[in-house]
Amino acid sequence: MFKPLIAIVGHSGSGKSSSLRNLDPKTTYILDLERKGFPFVDANKFNIIPVENANAFTRELNKVLKEDNCKTIVVESFTKYVEQVHTLANTSFKGYDIWSFYNRTIRATLDAVKNDKATVIFTAVDDIVKIPQVTGGETSHRRIKVQGKVHEGAIEKEFLMVLFTETRKNEKTEKMEYFFQTNTDGVTSAKTPMGMFDEQLIPNDIVTVLDSIDKYYK
Repeated sequence: MFKPLIAIVGHSGSGKSSSLRNLDPKTTYILDLERKGFPFVDANKFNIIPVENANAFTRELNKVLKEDNCKTIVVESFTKYVEQVHTLANTSFKGYDIWSFYNRTIRATLDAVKNDKATVIFTAVDDIVKIPQVTGGETSHRRIKVQGKVHEGAIEKEFLMVLFTETRKNEKTEKMEYFFQTNTDGVTSAKTPMGMFDEQLIPNDIVTVLDSIDKYYK
């Protein structure tokens, strides 16, 4: 049985990277495409592998999957990877071949990360789009940002769980609090297995999510 694929989706500063803070650094490998650092103490204890381009991503992913102690792989971020693939396609091909290569590469990567050894977590930026309604008007939809019509609105189906970040100000402390949205509110494409979480919002700690997965499938 393949290990879960998880997406953590949200805008910059909404808690995507900080939600990784409690992962075990000894068994966690971070494929760092963003190369901007991580916003929590002891981040330097993690196995962080800088990834410069789309070609290097596949190579580094295969290396990490061979590590005996690897239990969790974080891809920081899917958004940056998509940009790298698009850049590679534009510099290597012309016309229709650009998007043909782009679509094949994204498809191959999503297949390659599915494995029976390590849980893979992607962070990703969200995109808000307007969708026309048959009855008139339009509705907003919040989804994973991706280029190419083939993948727009369809990437989420590849993941067991899609967690959207949400921030709220605590009225008593006046401090911002960070959450994961576990299921859709009609706007996002958030999803988790049926009955795994009773709450719509949970604290943004990915370790809590992984523990819930273990209990759910035991």
